[in-house]
Amino acid sequence: MPKTKIAHIITKLELGGAQKTTLSLLRHADKKRYEIHLITSPDGYLMQEARMIPGLKIFFVPSFTGRINIIKDLAAFFSITKYLKQQGISIAHTHSSKAGIIGRWAARCAGIKKIFHTVHGWPFYIETHCIVRLFYRICEKLTSFITKTFIVVSCADFKTGLRFVSGKKGKYVNIPYGIESRKFGMKNALLEKRNIIRVGFIACYKPQKAPLDFVKVVKLVVSKNNNIEFISAGDGILKPAAVDEASRLGLNGKIKFLGWQDDISGIMSTIDMLLLTSRWEGFPVVILEAFASGVPVVATDAGGISEIVTHGVNGFIEEKGACGKLANDILLLAENKAKMLQFSNQAKEGFKKEFDIHCMVSRIQDLYEQAERRLAI
Repeated sequence: MPKTKIAHIITKLELGGAQKTTLSLLRHADKKRYEIHLITSPDGYLMQEARMIPGLKIFFVPSFTGRINIIKDLAAFFSITKYLKQQGISIAHTHSSKAGIIGRWAARCAGIKKIFHTVHGWPFYIETHCIVRLFYRICEKLTSFITKTFIVVSCADFKTGLRFVSGKKGKYVNIPYGIESRKFGMKNALLEKRNIIRVGFIACYKPQKAPLDFVKVVKLVVSKNNNIEFISAGDGILKPAAVDEASRLGLNGKIKFLGWQDDISGIMSTIDMLLLTSRWEGFPVVILEAFASGVPVVATDAGGISEIVTHGVNGFIEEKGACGKLANDILLLAENKAKMLQFSNQAKEGFKKEFDIHCMVSRIQDLYEQAERRLAI
């Protein structure tokens, strides 16, 4: 029996939750039933990881860029359409904003009827010019007519989709992100012996994650408690500005800027809590990694964060930009070890089986099978 050919389309494999989840989906796909293709830009921190996935066929689209560029976007559209036709792809699954629009229309023009799109946060959440947000909203609305199923990772994205994209509830399936949970949960033996409290900031340095707010929080915290240090894993366009601001505020000894890191589980094993200062989100994978490791979370109320973090139980949630409140939450936990341990235990309990990668992959592959059966009738 011939394998079903599936193409996953994503703009760029930078280090982020959407990209890591897509690679996990590719890595754990049933290779006996599916021939898996990846269509993406040749750039990206995670590209080497993609190359190591057995049996994965990769097609590079050099014209794929993050920003809107009519000439490059048209070139990407025609290139993807041609590839999908040549390879005889029968299922297209898109990820990320730009790839989601271009990829779905390319699939449609290639004659593909089974088109899936995972919403890793709607693009019109982006804090940018209102015209750009309106443009994305119109594009998503039009593209919804050729989309068989939207896979949303949070109830927040489901509600937003119903309101602005498609009012048909049957088009949406809520499948939470999954992580390779067996990699997490091992605490460093030195953690309980040191007096310093360590807070982690694990994020891409881009406007979405508000890294300058992170630096503000650090300044507020260390001005009141000198036994708290911060480690940052990530990089991006705003990192130079964040490093400069930290230096200006005299925080060089309080923040360790590690850059991109492959071993997130190793970092989780050495921190006492996780800080997120996001302005918008879909559903942050790093929170699942934190909870699987028993690490409480202090975060802003963005996207689906409040669907897993319960304020005052396994972490704290504050309004976006509320640096003072975030700092106070960190200080409260740092100065109350019993409460921090309680939050840690509650974080572990908050990590459910549905957040394991195998559950996510199984549910998505079930969607593929259902679509094939319906078209065969």
